[in-house]
Amino acid sequence: MISDIKVPDSSIARQAEELARSVSNDMLFNHVMRCYWFSELFAQKHGTKVDSELMFLSSVLHDLGLTAHAPGPHRFEIEGAGAARKFLVEKGVSSDRAQKVWDNIALHTWDVNLFRDDTSRIMELGLLYDVVGVADAGLDPADVAEIVRRYPRLHFKRDFNKALNRELDTKQPYPHFHHICTMIEHNRAPLVMPDSSTVLNMAPFEE
Repeated sequence: MISDIKVPDSSIARQAEELARSVSNDMLFNHVMRCYWFSELFAQKHGTKVDSELMFLSSVLHDLGLTAHAPGPHRFEIEGAGAARKFLVEKGVSSDRAQKVWDNIALHTWDVNLFRDDTSRIMELGLLYDVVGVADAGLDPADVAEIVRRYPRLHFKRDFNKALNRELDTKQPYPHFHHICTMIEHNRAPLVMPDSSTVLNMAPFEE
């Protein structure tokens, strides 16, 4: 038990975890599981009622696009969202609920989820905490340590950066675009753009 949190004990949650486990390396699987648990800690801290099963499905399946399970020409969050939705519908999840998971995953590399419903917002906080940190998170250090003990980081900062570089190297030119205001800023003056290692090192973990 971590702060009396219970993982959703539904068939689809178990199947989603099994899928993530079967297609991910240890580093990536541990990451998606930590994301779920951190999300639950944020929900508890904020006193926010969330759809735990939906949050679990979105968290555990959110990086399918970085695995061989979801190849394709689109950026990884789009490929992963499509693979997750297809999996859920095939397992009998309603198209509306599967679409909610698609939305959460497809939007997770932006800040949009932070301004949506509570489940999407809290899920996004869990993902951010594990990858780049969350300012003034205020999570219980003992709970965080227990999550990391159960799902070790396994040089996450280094190896996740490698995974992102592989994603870029295999899709050229990379199918993404900058925010239009970023384009304006870039053309007004030199734009300081931190590299991925700098961003990943913002997370409150050694590795």
